[in-house]
Amino acid sequence: MIALHRRTWILFSLAALGAVGMFFGPDGWHGLDVGPIGAAMLYAAIWLFVIHLSFHSNAVFPEHASLSEKQSWVALVFVFLIACHFLNLLDALSDMGAQADEISNPATRNFGWNLGILFVAWVVAGGIVRAQNADAVELDERDLRIQRAAHRFAGGLMSMQIIGLIALLVIFPERAQSWMRPLIVGNVLLGLLIAKTLAESIFLVSRYSLERR
Repeated sequence: MIALHRRTWILFSLAALGAVGMFFGPDGWHGLDVGPIGAAMLYAAIWLFVIHLSFHSNAVFPEHASLSEKQSWVALVFVFLIACHFLNLLDALSDMGAQADEISNPATRNFGWNLGILFVAWVVAGGIVRAQNADAVELDERDLRIQRAAHRFAGGLMSMQIIGLIALLVIFPERAQSWMRPLIVGNVLLGLLIAKTLAESIFLVSRYSLERR
């Protein structure tokens, strides 16, 4: 069991190292482009983790975790990666000038490709967890209570973000016109959805961890 836990943390460490290289690595370091190397390491670690999960899911999650809690952990990992890719997209768009207003450009195509890979891995990982816990209760009273609280928390957070955006548009109307472009509005809405889902996942795993103590 100790070896399985060690293998899990090695895969997490490789994924974290790859993510750092992909999102924050320099364009050139001793003649190497760190970004693609980090991306390859990240996605290799993700798929190795999915394979590892298919054989040893009980060693990956906290002991006595319910099916809902395990699914929350899987969601947290993938939503966090999607959020990082989205921030990377915004950074790339800021350097593209007029091309950033095009719906299809190198940055959005790269984001769409990475998003597709993450969704496929998410579906596979979620299916593996569900299959290996086929006899478990899908949602008990505690799960429903925690999920309702998470929905309320995430919904309240999203409402505050929307109110904040409206307040900014009212306070700075002269700057609003330059921002009210279709792609920017679409990115804002996508960012709000990602932030809401990430906040909900963080709330879920935190609440499960607190109630298990």
